[in-house]
Amino acid sequence: MEKSGPARYAAIALALCGLVTPALAQNQLLIDRGLTEDLPYTAIFPNVLQSVDDGNSETILTLQHPDAFVRCDVFAVPGAPDGWTAEDALENLDISGIEATWAPDFPGFKVTAQSVARFASGPALLYEGAADNSPVGVPVSVVHAEAVDGGRTYAVECLLDRAVATEARPMIDFIVANFSTRSDGQCCVNPADDRG
Repeated sequence: MEKSGPARYAAIALALCGLVTPALAQNQLLIDRGLTEDLPYTAIFPNVLQSVDDGNSETILTLQHPDAFVRCDVFAVPGAPDGWTAEDALENLDISGIEATWAPDFPGFKVTAQSVARFASGPALLYEGAADNSPVGVPVSVVHAEAVDGGRTYAVECLLDRAVATEARPMIDFIVANFSTRSDGQCCVNPADDRG
């Protein structure tokens, strides 16, 4: 019998939690690489996420969970400020501008946290946000990490149904920690380690 409502979300949450335990084996992961000089990257993610085409030319990878609203987009756009650092980006983060950018589609969007995180390839600016209203019909949490490398700005941006956000967050942290702006990224970085 198919579960519905809270029971269905509980089952999804358990499945998401199971992905980030120490039992996470190599064969439960997929690796996607950009092997050309004009767009190198490595994305490592649990195989419960499905790669889909979102139709956006700036998106190099879109991942979706089949049973819950958990979606991560990996972007790479040419052009980046000279001398960009995650620390400077954090210090000069335009929170009002970010909120204004999200507000048309996510009314009431607010930045809830900001910090320097790490991609496998180096420091990244991280901000988190939330909106009670969204085009997908559920309250969402947002995790956005970005870095500059090779004249390109790379971003990993995940939108999560707030009902499963707590359970899905370790998986998102894993994806962010193991993303590389280079094509030779290797598995696996523990998101909790202090590579500072």
